[in-house]
Amino acid sequence: MRTRIVLKEKDLDFDRILVDLPSKEQKEPWFLAINPYGKVPVLVEEGAWVYESAICDEYLEDKYPTPALSPSEPSAKAAMRLLIEMCDSQFVPPVIRLLYTSRKPKAEQDPERIAHNKDRLSELFPELEEQLQDQDYLMGEYSLADLTFTPFLGLCEKVSVDLSPFPKVAAWAERLKNRPSYEEVRIGLTG
Repeated sequence: MRTRIVLKEKDLDFDRILVDLPSKEQKEPWFLAINPYGKVPVLVEEGAWVYESAICDEYLEDKYPTPALSPSEPSAKAAMRLLIEMCDSQFVPPVIRLLYTSRKPKAEQDPERIAHNKDRLSELFPELEEQLQDQDYLMGEYSLADLTFTPFLGLCEKVSVDLSPFPKVAAWAERLKNRPSYEEVRIGLTG
């Protein structure tokens, strides 16, 4: 979803080719020839085969710099990359575990595991509150950092994570949902 958001934000035409993940199509030899990690997304453009969403996003930012989704100053760019890493390594895992748990029958859901993952997210929200301070987006202007969080903030709602104790995060999530590119998240969450 994140790479599709970048494509939409940059108003680039693209074809979305679905890979049947539940049937493990991404582990088929033809797909592994494209991406040896056997994961999505894979961005295929004349002269380039790029995989891993953060790398796809930076590739698109470098190749199509307008509109800018990254600060130009090196220290700000590094700060943005740290936020992307925080999202990938700390925010995404508990959200995904909550999503998988929510798909199980109620009798098979572990309340302690649910609480643990929600607590982990609640530990991260104050950092995001602090980062947002008096600005609309993590880096001041909308950036790759914001769109990296976007699909997982959408999933927070789906797995009943309450953002209301974190008003800056809740307002930020609403701003992200109001961007036209959020359509790509809605598509990803529904099909």
